[in-house]
Amino acid sequence: MPLPPGPLRPPMPAVLLAVSDSVTGKGFFFDPLPWMVVAAAVLLISVVFWIPMVRSITRPLARMTRATEAIARGRFDVAIHEPRTDEIGRLANAINHMSARLSAFVKGQKRFLGDVSHELGSPVARIQFGLGALEQRIEEKNRGRVRDVLEDVAHMSNLVSELLAYSRADLKSATVKLERINLLPVVQTAVKRETTPADNVNVRIDPKIHVVASADLLTRAIANLVRNAVKYAGDAGPIDVTAEKSNGVVEIQIRDSGSGVPEDLLQQLFEPFFRPETARTRDTGGVGLGLAIVKTCIETCQGTVAAMNLQPKGFAVKITFPA
Repeated sequence: MPLPPGPLRPPMPAVLLAVSDSVTGKGFFFDPLPWMVVAAAVLLISVVFWIPMVRSITRPLARMTRATEAIARGRFDVAIHEPRTDEIGRLANAINHMSARLSAFVKGQKRFLGDVSHELGSPVARIQFGLGALEQRIEEKNRGRVRDVLEDVAHMSNLVSELLAYSRADLKSATVKLERINLLPVVQTAVKRETTPADNVNVRIDPKIHVVASADLLTRAIANLVRNAVKYAGDAGPIDVTAEKSNGVVEIQIRDSGSGVPEDLLQQLFEPFFRPETARTRDTGGVGLGLAIVKTCIETCQGTVAAMNLQPKGFAVKITFPA
């Protein structure tokens, strides 16, 4: 800035330096209020316009995520309703189409297994009857061979029965009637069916507990679980069948004192034909359909089933129903 000339000096430039303890110089340098108003306006516009658009994207994606998780668990009856024509709508339609195709494929597979098992049932029964009659008529030295063949046919008959039960359990899910039933008599019937007086099975269930399910399917599921517990862990200690009602659900547990199952195999236990021990023979294990039948029966009754290892040892299967 120019300084005015004095009597003894010519005009000369000068610099004015102002120092303040505040950023704005208390209004001398600049006024922050307009900038704050602009920043608030930009933030408000972003909230008003961007958040609804983001939610219109994230909400359908969340619904599709839940649907695909249900499909991964084997629930093919899910459907996504997204009346959109953009990429999200096309993705929803693709998921619905995939679910329908998978459902048709699985049901067709089970129907095929059921038809084959039904057709094989009568011939296998006639073979068993004929071999039984033959065993009584041939010489003693040849009866051992007939008994071996009878064992093979019995194993085949068990396989056919398991396949038929597995296919029927799911194919009639659309027509099964669910009703409010008392849980204790169902469990007692299942335990009585699969145990002997020598088996150490304890049932501790409040007689007042009820669930909404099919009595036949629930009995079959619990019977399969008790049979497995007795077969693979009956010598290791007691087997407990309990039920508790809390937080709006009823949890049924079948616990044993065996060695359990490797953690990385727990998620595969309920898959058809899966067996933790690949070297099992007909004397040490089944065909891998028992737990698959359990899962199908429980899900048909609108419940869930899961397996877990206990600490320090033991194995448990938990069935959950809405209270």
